[in-house]
Amino acid sequence: MIKVTKDVIELCAKNLMFELGEGQAELIYDEFTTVLAQIDFLKSIPGVDDEEPMTFPYSEHQKILREDKPSKPCKAEDELSNCHTRIGDQIKLPKVVGNKNDQIDE
Repeated sequence: MIKVTKDVIELCAKNLMFELGEGQAELIYDEFTTVLAQIDFLKSIPGVDDEEPMTFPYSEHQKILREDKPSKPCKAEDELSNCHTRIGDQIKLPKVVGNKNDQIDE
């Protein structure tokens, strides 16, 4: 397996035709370090490799799930009347993805 480095991240971004801004490769590298540490932790759990993968969590409970049936959609105004903040015909949600340098405006 290729060791993840900042150079590898920059090469992958270039191959995918992404332009990374200043400091973004460093941020991605930090995230990879965290993810790889979590994977190492999971691998250290005794017996984890002996367990059956859970590909569909509801396979044993599939009988209780209802069958999807097409129905008439709700009116947008009825749905929007339930939200606290909106911009025009859209629901305004707080930002949940970003980096540590982003400022949150409420």
